[in-house]
Amino acid sequence: MKYLFLTFFVAALSGCWFTNSNAHLPWEVSPLGIWGAGEAVSVLTTGKAIESHIAGAITGKDCSVERFFSGEGKFCMSQTELMRMNTPYRALEPVYCYRTLAAPACYAAPSPNPSDVLIGVYEKPVYR
Repeated sequence: MKYLFLTFFVAALSGCWFTNSNAHLPWEVSPLGIWGAGEAVSVLTTGKAIESHIAGAITGKDCSVERFFSGEGKFCMSQTELMRMNTPYRALEPVYCYRTLAAPACYAAPSPNPSDVLIGVYEKPVYR
């Protein structure tokens, strides 16, 4: 896909038909300008470039150029990969609760004070 995009990009920049306004199109607009406007509309409405939509239609997966270049994931990902990526990491951390005068006091680490009376150790879910 990278080479296909690079080939199209080089052809678009080197060919006069893509860049000049005498391309026999209405309103004397260059095809490169129409393609750029289409890219802008596609990114603003769906959040993905036209190339991402084409690659997604061919592969049947969710493809995104922006996700690939930002380092958030692969170019094309299946629905299970996307679900795993978007699910926060959940871990259980122990919480140590001790008896105090008013209400129980809970800490992430055991108390070094030997006079503290341990009520219980609980597992608290933590999302990262």
